Amino acid sequence: NESVSEFTLGSFARVMRGIATGANEFFFLTAQQAKELSLPASMLLRAVGRTRDVPEEVITEQTLLNLENAGRPSFLFAPDGRDIEDFPVAVQQYLVLGEAAGLPLRPLIAQRRPWYKMETRKAPAFLFAYLGRRNARFIRNEIGVLPLTGFLCVYPRQEDHGYIERLWQVLKHPDTVKNLGKVGKSYGSGAIKVEPRALERLPLPDYVV
Repeated sequence: NESVSEFTLGSFARVMRGIATGANEFFFLTAQQAKELSLPASMLLRAVGRTRDVPEEVITEQTLLNLENAGRPSFLFAPDGRDIEDFPVAVQQYLVLGEAAGLPLRPLIAQRRPWYKMETRKAPAFLFAYLGRRNARFIRNEIGVLPLTGFLCVYPRQEDHGYIERLWQVLKHPDTVKNLGKVGKSYGSGAIKVEPRALERLPLPDYVV
């Protein structure tokens, strides 16, 4: 069905890139690291970093458990913008290590004030995985994890459950996924690089919508 679609993803959702930490090895931690560093739970957000960390089409508590068991990072260290001396001692010590490692001089981090203040995102209802080994695809985010830059965040324009459920049926439809080639840059083996604005232009097949 090659008919021109009157619907695009942007009619139903907006798209943003995932969180760029500027230093995943410092900010994106395993459960073990977070524990050893005694970082407070209030500054640790559940997050996913790589598309291959989410093999299923829905992110559940089990997804995070599997990552923890595999020793993969799934905690985003997300301090706010207060002064270093106002943090708990364990956090102060860790930030001092980051300074000693030269993190504040890294290009992306150097633009932040203060350097350790993490970008914020609302957890999106859907993630879009691209450049994964498996084909580019949409993922349902059932438990509100935060995606890093291996993903795009897809925010439905309406919050109600029925709307999100219907949009999910459209997003995972094979014909929707086929249209990705029209807005993305193909890298072979099914990997497609898609910018947020381009993903909003993704045609959704009329008969699916």
